[in-house]
Amino acid sequence: MSGNGGPMLVTEERHDDEAEIDDLARKIKETNKAKLARAAALPPNPMAGGGPVAMARPGQPAIQQFFNGAASTNRTAAAEKAADAPQLDKPVDEESKKGKFGWADIEKVFLPLIFRYTTEKYTSVRMVERKLLHRYLQVLPPEVNSCTCIRSYYITDSESKLLNEINLKHTDCMFGKEAFTSKDLVVKLKDAQEFHKFLDLCHKKLVLKKSNASDRCGFFRINGESVVPYTVKEGVKYVPLFYFEGETDHLKLKSESVEGWDLAYLKFCCKVQGIRNELCANETCKVVALDEIKGHFPAGTTFEDYWPAKGSIEPVPSSRHGVSAGNWTQKPAGQPAAKPSQSAVQIQPNGLQSLNQLSALNAAYRHPQQLTAAQLQQLSLQGLQAPQMTGQQLQQLIRAGLVAGQQQPGQVRQQQPGAYRQQQAVDMAALQRQQQRQAPAAANKAFPGKLTQIKEFPMEKSNQPPYKLQKALIDQKIVPCINVRPYVFHDLMMTLPDFVKHFFPDLPLEKSREMLQEILKVVLYKGNTGHQEILRQEGKCQLYDPVPLVLVKDIMTYMPQIKYMFSSITSEPANKRPRVN
Repeated sequence: MSGNGGPMLVTEERHDDEAEIDDLARKIKETNKAKLARAAALPPNPMAGGGPVAMARPGQPAIQQFFNGAASTNRTAAAEKAADAPQLDKPVDEESKKGKFGWADIEKVFLPLIFRYTTEKYTSVRMVERKLLHRYLQVLPPEVNSCTCIRSYYITDSESKLLNEINLKHTDCMFGKEAFTSKDLVVKLKDAQEFHKFLDLCHKKLVLKKSNASDRCGFFRINGESVVPYTVKEGVKYVPLFYFEGETDHLKLKSESVEGWDLAYLKFCCKVQGIRNELCANETCKVVALDEIKGHFPAGTTFEDYWPAKGSIEPVPSSRHGVSAGNWTQKPAGQPAAKPSQSAVQIQPNGLQSLNQLSALNAAYRHPQQLTAAQLQQLSLQGLQAPQMTGQQLQQLIRAGLVAGQQQPGQVRQQQPGAYRQQQAVDMAALQRQQQRQAPAAANKAFPGKLTQIKEFPMEKSNQPPYKLQKALIDQKIVPCINVRPYVFHDLMMTLPDFVKHFFPDLPLEKSREMLQEILKVVLYKGNTGHQEILRQEGKCQLYDPVPLVLVKDIMTYMPQIKYMFSSITSEPANKRPRVN
């Protein structure tokens, strides 16, 4: 209708383009479907999935993860890594309670390993020592062990039970007949492997005297004079920064730190060279790459790989060097509570059958200061003095029946077989010979000449003893010597009796003293308390107490004059000279 009541006119528009629009919409829809299909066929983007992303370098994802199957590989690797991670919320010995153990191959030596926190691998200290490290620890000096810091751990009852079962049922007591208890130690398997490599290199260099440029540590000799130690870290040779104090300000910009096993090898070289402990006593050490150092020397400077023929530490005779269990490790604080164990007897069919026998055996080797009143009285009746006797001599007396041993209540002394009585006679004869040899020494202990007292040096805390008796090559002879200053083992001195015994054994001691002290004016010294303690322990105070000491450098200085003067004395008839024993 119109506004005035007439009909409204409606205009009709033509829609000839609707078909074209519908066709365009259909094509867009099909294109979108195709894109979605292609996107569904592609591997998921690890960057958008929130999962672990493998990185080629910081800030740059590795390209492999965008290939087909990379995401599943990453997820599998992550799952395996999580499965191998130690489960610290579980008991430390849960796997040992189940009887689970394994074997480790270290240089073709198979060692049992146990699991802690489900997956961490540990091995017994005693087993490692007996089958793998014993030949090294017997001959290498204790300074070698002080280069490392390997933590050890006491085992639990479940672990001791498992180790006993392994030793008894699987190895036929190959690791000894003594039972494993809660006082035994374990170390991480990787630490045992690294320590074996370390000792093997130390043994090769110190004992076998073999060295080459491919070793993990060594020395560089610069222009045939200066000697500098180095350690190898990730294929690069590094030298200590403290060796180059004059260039320190510049070199600190290029320095790095070494720790762990890299530092252990460097410390070993420092011990060989006799470097002060405080210079490399920390758990880290600043070092500089050798190539960086070479740039600070003039052109034509030579750097040759080198190992000294004789260092400040040398191998020790295996007969004198005992090895106690775990001394090469850093033991936990505190001792575990001792628990009586029947397996200690059951595991040794040919060993001790009771604790009473063990106590009696220990009593036979006790120090003379721990003797009972009855034993002291028996010694007095034999004309012997307890303070002058060693534990070995006392044990011979007990076996000979001249001194009663410590008997347990109710213990009955059994009749001894004939073979044992024969052994008694042998022991008694040996003891009498020892007493006869010691009798003249006891009667003449005071040294007749003047001795210059060595002062008491200030001590620093260290894991090694401040003084020790060691072998030294002097004028083509190997002579026992003791160091003058604590922890400094290249400045040595020897006892006057040892000097005469090794160089001029046909001369009387008094004549030797007169030539040295009165004619050549060589100073003879009296050791401080640390020196005398070691010398008494090593039996060097048999003739004189305190025993006179002479500096090795004085001997080397005056050796031509000494030989000339002593040669005139040796021209006397031999029957007029008493021989020094």
